[in-house]
Parts: sequence; C-alpha cells; structure tokens
Amino acid sequence: MPIQSELLPAKRLSPQEILGQAEQIAGSPVLVAMLDTAPGMVALLNLSRQIVYCNDACAKAGKLARKEDALGMRPGELLHCIHAADKPDGCGTGEACRYCGLAQAMGMGQQGRATSGECRLQRHGDDRTVPAEYAVETRPLPHVGSGWQCYSLRDISSEKRREALERIFFHDILNRASAVQGVSGLLEGEDLSPDERAHFIRMLSVSARAMVDEIRSHRTLLAAENGDLAVEKADCDSLETLADAVAACRMYGFAEDKQVAILPGAQSMLVRTDTTLLSRILINLLKNALEASGAGMTVTATCIRSAPGRIRFSVHNDMVMPDAVRAHVFQRSFTTKGSGRGLGTYSIKLLTETYLGGSAWFESAAGQGTTFHAEFAIG
Repeated sequence: MPIQSELLPAKRLSPQEILGQAEQIAGSPVLVAMLDTAPGMVALLNLSRQIVYCNDACAKAGKLARKEDALGMRPGELLHCIHAADKPDGCGTGEACRYCGLAQAMGMGQQGRATSGECRLQRHGDDRTVPAEYAVETRPLPHVGSGWQCYSLRDISSEKRREALERIFFHDILNRASAVQGVSGLLEGEDLSPDERAHFIRMLSVSARAMVDEIRSHRTLLAAENGDLAVEKADCDSLETLADAVAACRMYGFAEDKQVAILPGAQSMLVRTDTTLLSRILINLLKNALEASGAGMTVTATCIRSAPGRIRFSVHNDMVMPDAVRAHVFQRSFTTKGSGRGLGTYSIKLLTETYLGGSAWFESAAGQGTTFHAEFAIG
C-alpha cells in the first residue's frame, strides 16, 4: 500500500534502526549533557522526524514514565495531539498538519533550515481535549546526520490565555461602555422630543444589558478554564431558550444589516440542563455565525430531536470556511477577526463537552455553507 501524506514525508524507521541511532547519540556525552540541562523541552529528531533522544522535560510533557519511551515517536504523538493519528503514519502527515506551526517548523528543519515560531495544539487530556500553545525552535544538526534537527518547545499556554482574555475583555467591554457613554451624551440634549428621549433610553438600556452580558460571559469562561464553574441543572424548553438567544443577538451591533431566524421545523422539548450555560453556548453560536456573514445575509437556527434522548441545536450561515481556518476552529486564541480575538468557538466546545456532557462540531462545504452543532442529552 503506497504511503500517503498531506505534508511531510511519511516514512518511518524501524524500532531497531531507532535504537541504533539512540545508542549513537548516547555515545556523545557532551551532547547528552546539553540536552539534559536545557530548561525546556528539547529533543533530537532524525531525518524521519522521529525522536532519538529527549530530555526529562519532554518525557514529562508526554506523561511518560521514562524518556526512553519517547524513542521513535514524532513530536505530535509525544504531546498527544488530537490529529497525530489522522493518518496511519502519524504526526506531520495529516491534513490538519498543513496548518500546524510545529509540523511546518519540522519540515524546515528537515531541509537544514533553522526556524522559530509558535504552534497551537489540541491535546487529548484525561477527560477532555486540552488546548496548548508552544513557542517552537528547530536547529539543523548536519554534523550528526542529513536532515537531523534539534527541536525545542516552551509552553506559552498560560501567557497566551491571559493575553487573549485581557485583550478580548477590554475590547468588548470598552465597546459596550463607549455605547453607554454615547447614548448618555445624547440624552443630555435639551431639544429632544419625548419620542426621541424614549428611543435613546431604550438604546441605553440595551447597551447596558449588553455590557453586563459581556462581563458575565468572560467570568463564565474564566471559571470554566479554572475548573471552578458550577453546573446547576433545571428544566427548560428548548425552543424558548433558542428564541431568547436569538432575541439577545438581535440587539447586538454585529447583527446590524443581517437577519437571524429560527427554522419552522424547530422542536419544543423539555431539557434538563444548566440554562445559563446553554444560553451562553447558543449566543456564541449565533454571534459567530452573524460575524462571519455579510450584510443582507440570513443566519438560521434550529433544535431537533437527533436521537432518542438527545437534542441537537444547529446554527447555519452561508459562508464557507477556508481549509486553514477549518483546521483551527476550536483552538483557543485562533481567530480571523484580528489580534486578541478568538475565544467564541473554543468556549462553545469547552462548555458543551466539559460541563454539559455534550458534543460540538461543525460542517463547512462549498454550496452548503457552514453549520455548527451542539448536541446534548435531554435528561
């Protein structure tokens, strides 16, 4: 069967060949000492991008009992990347690898080129998918062998998380506060008619509610990431909850010149869940769809019984995601909206799968547009 790869060469060496190369490295005590004393994760990769030596930090990141257990692995496999097994030949060969900073850096290292950058990974955790960001560097090692490289990783997840939350929070809250300030200034006008004054008071109320909603949204996400979010279940009507989310989104600026509608076939079902979290998920689904749509476009939403005891909420827009966007949709901090944005889809998956026990996914294809789904147990 021919070896296939979406990006980097797929061929791997046998365990016996890897062991021979590892013994060769072990025979260079100076090199080994440098690797073992490095502060971050450092490993040596052969021409096939397989690990032939790594330090303790690498083994710890891979949750390995011994660093020798990493021999023959590729970096994405060591780090439990969710895409490492997309193709039979592992890390660097799947479609998602085409947009992975780590895979791109390894490819340049194979060509004898030093590089540095960042990569985002989604890792298999103990009970959920865990986002991770790394600063990555690769350095060719021509004196060891052709295509050999030393790669190092530094976990920057915490700083990226803080940076994204701070930028998004200040961006969104400043926008809401500016709207409140602007409408308040208009209300100070002395020549307003009673109808105009009533209109501006309604605008002020909407802006104030939106600002409070943004603060609550960020507080919920912070608690969810810290594992401190309490789930309080109660009965709610699926169609009413969806309709409330649609009504809330119609008040926001990103819905201007766009339509949002609930499909006629949407079903009303009694669902036992955390209504606040479900509403937050639905609002984020609708918000993302509206922000992705152009003026005059319509976003549609529905909820249906997808299987016995299961309900699925779906939100559709007519735009199609490019492959590069599709590969990173649920990753923390990834966005097409500008610096500091990009926690909407990440929070959807986090809240849906970790706290409400459901599943979140999307479909995007030419001629069909993009649909995000969130599915839960009814009871």
